[in-house]
Amino acid sequence: MSTISLDHISKIEGHASLNIKIEKNELKNLELEMVEGARFFENILKGKKYDELPLISARICGVCSPAHTLTAVRAVEDAFGINPNKTVKLLRELLAIGGLLQSHILHLYFLLLPGCLGYGSALQMIPKYQKEINRALKIKRLGNRIMTAIGGRDIHPLTVVAGGFSKYPSSEDLKSLMEELKVVQEDALKTFDLFSRLTFPNFEHKSTYIAVHGKNLLGDKISLLENAIPKQFPHDYEEYMKKYFQHDSTAEFVVIEGKGYTVGAQARLNVNWNLQDKELRDLLKVKSPSHSPFSNVVFQSFEIMSGVKRAIEIINELIENPINTDPPKEVKPKASTGIGVMEAPRGLLFHKYTFDEHGYCTYANVTTPTSQNLKMLEDCLEAFVKAHLHLPKDTLITEVEKLIRAFDPCISCSSH
Repeated sequence: MSTISLDHISKIEGHASLNIKIEKNELKNLELEMVEGARFFENILKGKKYDELPLISARICGVCSPAHTLTAVRAVEDAFGINPNKTVKLLRELLAIGGLLQSHILHLYFLLLPGCLGYGSALQMIPKYQKEINRALKIKRLGNRIMTAIGGRDIHPLTVVAGGFSKYPSSEDLKSLMEELKVVQEDALKTFDLFSRLTFPNFEHKSTYIAVHGKNLLGDKISLLENAIPKQFPHDYEEYMKKYFQHDSTAEFVVIEGKGYTVGAQARLNVNWNLQDKELRDLLKVKSPSHSPFSNVVFQSFEIMSGVKRAIEIINELIENPINTDPPKEVKPKASTGIGVMEAPRGLLFHKYTFDEHGYCTYANVTTPTSQNLKMLEDCLEAFVKAHLHLPKDTLITEVEKLIRAFDPCISCSSH
């Protein structure tokens, strides 16, 4: 019996371990364990008033805090029948793009790239890859700038409220962002070129892909792509998704009809391939739908490029149409249930809340992207190991770690 134990999988968000047992060149057992401490956020949200929920839920994750904030406020608005104006929707989309830039850059350059190039960390890469690290920091700073201009600070946005914003960016803020975005366009293109040229194992694993329909991260319609056939996914997701916990794991797993599925950049592009900017899409050397989990890396770098372009379009529209800075209309609480959904950087994020007549939360359900990807990650790991048992042990470990990082898991979010 040969055993591979990764007690601490490095360069991912949160803490996880992997145990693999191989006997007579056959995989006997594979266990992916999430050892992040459970934080019981859904219970923390109960009893809180509607306007506290976006601020509290943002603390589920320091990387995708804008996504949790925006999804929470969308659930509040859904419950109380609030429909924000177009300006608010554009600003929120811009905030979501800022969060996406922050998250994708962190994952690609600082968590994934060192292992692909044979380094232990991004710091070790600096002597040879100074230009690449500087480029990453430049785009990361832009993501921070967008967050601060729209959300009030780099992480855990303060300004997002039901119906609008408590504070709006000035025209000077928007013009300054526009100049930075134009400068960073070339860096985004070079990022895409870099990650498109990385070499990964030739491995495919078919999946069902679920994503918001359209290019807007905050779209309202969800599509499911199964066997190349798109279907509309229901708004009340709880009826179709089953959550469960595994032995020795604090993370939440989610399945549909007992099966794993995929969310994230790979799912977004597979579902919305024909809706992508054709000029940018033609740069991709990947067929759709792509069934290689490693294509998630290329698709994330594509989203950095397309996100910068979309941010420029949004700011142009906001500059041409002056922002209505009137405070949001008064919220009138009622006994109701609301669902918020959007594309977080790592994939679909759901928040569902039930309120009493005074606007206090009596039920909270948060379903994160990593929770939805974990079963598919396990399935891919099992299939990958079975197909690569011929590799030397050290090589197999390296390739398995690459596969795990390609999914960009956030164990902290899944252990909420």
